[in-house]
Amino acid sequence: MRKRLDSNFKNMVLVACAIALFSALSVASISTLTAGKINEVRLQNQLSAIRDVLPPFDNNPMEESDTLLTTGGEMLVLFPASREGERVGTAVKTFSNNGYSGQIWLIVGFTPDGAIHNYTVLEHKETPGLGSKMNVWFASGSKGDVTGKIPGSKGLRVSKDGGEIDAITAATVSSRAFLDAINRANRALDGNADATSGATGIGEDATSGASGVEEDATSGASGVGEDATSGATGVEEDATTGASGVEDTTGVNPSSSGKQ
Repeated sequence: MRKRLDSNFKNMVLVACAIALFSALSVASISTLTAGKINEVRLQNQLSAIRDVLPPFDNNPMEESDTLLTTGGEMLVLFPASREGERVGTAVKTFSNNGYSGQIWLIVGFTPDGAIHNYTVLEHKETPGLGSKMNVWFASGSKGDVTGKIPGSKGLRVSKDGGEIDAITAATVSSRAFLDAINRANRALDGNADATSGATGIGEDATSGASGVEEDATSGASGVGEDATSGATGVEEDATTGASGVEDTTGVNPSSSGKQ
């Protein structure tokens, strides 16, 4: 008959260590077996996103990619695409730190003349039903359509900041962040990942560096979307109901504003 282990502290520690070792080896084995597949899926998804934002190509843009490091330590990745040896465009993995709820990541495709061919939103934490609409709001045929636009040296801006792009209704902060990512991608095409030190595009005065967040130039008071006649703060306010339109257009951190 097999002898039972004595039920003492030493034996319990040995058994616990044996179980922990077995568990660790099992997890490591499973991780090794699945890591290759996970990486393959990730690469396929990335290639699919690149195909979505560029004209047809026959090279492998990921094998010819180039990486730029921003002043903040983030990486922008450029994926050059060609067909029969001729460049048809470049996809840029880009970001903005100015989303209403944090960072957003996009892949933007540019044609050789610098025009936006298409885009895909990779990651964001914006408000569902508001900022999350960037997935479709700026697409071809939509109200805020950016396709075919050439950001150029000035970049794209929402109409509230004197630009020509319609912001997402009640989500101006998210819209500005989206265009910030687009403009950063455009600068990356020129080899400059963070020109103007990563300006947010929130109406910033390039000469003074002062934040022109809808500022009233005559009074110096912060306009923050302010109604010039009533003096009420227009935090994306619904003009018909007077209700707060949820997403603050000032770029104020949601943790401090309490409005979303």
